[in-house]
Amino acid sequence: MSKLTKMKKAAAVVLSCLTAVLTITSCSRDTAISRIRQNGTLHVGYVSCAASEDVPFVMAENQGLTAEPAAQAAKALDVSAAFTRLTAEDAYATLLGGGVDCLWNVAPPEKSLTASVRTIETGIYYRQMVMTTADSKITRLADVKGKTMAVVSGSDAQTELHNAAVMEGSLKAVKICGSMQEVLTALAAGEASCAAVDEPQALYGIEQYQAAQGEQAFRFIETPIAESQLVIAARAEDGELCSRIAERYVRMAQNGEIRALCRQYTGSELNTSLLQGHSDSV
Repeated sequence: MSKLTKMKKAAAVVLSCLTAVLTITSCSRDTAISRIRQNGTLHVGYVSCAASEDVPFVMAENQGLTAEPAAQAAKALDVSAAFTRLTAEDAYATLLGGGVDCLWNVAPPEKSLTASVRTIETGIYYRQMVMTTADSKITRLADVKGKTMAVVSGSDAQTELHNAAVMEGSLKAVKICGSMQEVLTALAAGEASCAAVDEPQALYGIEQYQAAQGEQAFRFIETPIAESQLVIAARAEDGELCSRIAERYVRMAQNGEIRALCRQYTGSELNTSLLQGHSDSV
């Protein structure tokens, strides 16, 4: 056997091994998308503890801040989107356990989970705010001392209020409500002087309340109780799925669709201009 023939055979073996490695890597990378296409469905998890009528994120017929972008991402994969409602406590466990393919518009993962998931910044900041009526004398957080505060049971605002132990301890009472509409009714009737609310649900709830009850005016205290940027999350091993979702979402951000959806469902842009890398476009 000539030296050239041996070199060609050696090269063929190396190429064969490299092809095998690339094929294995590709198959591993494509597993999530292959499964999603085979099932015909992108399973999207979203977080909410509020009553269904309070939620501007997922509504009927693929409407809402989460539903419309997720439905477009699913369409780009030639599948439909299906939505699973989760609580903040079980969202990431459900994702990592395979219960959903991705999480959409959720709080960033805790530090202990960052190696297990990939995230996409949405440019939407989810704030927990103190709200009151337009004619209230409450103008700053310190003014809630000695007041009765309403809050939706199970909401992020309730969690953050509990975390802000000093504020919670200074209140006269906390009125637990089952929905945002109950909160707004309590404020309008004077049963509560203020409320701790999740901003998107509050903005959507105010619009619904005013449409049904008239032009009762509400306002937010400027300083939030807490805030975090919402993200889209996928499992760490599902890199291609995450890339495909990111590609579609960034396109929607650049052409103004995300900002328009925020205005449509909440009457506010929810700080979407802060989307990193796209401050002029979102």
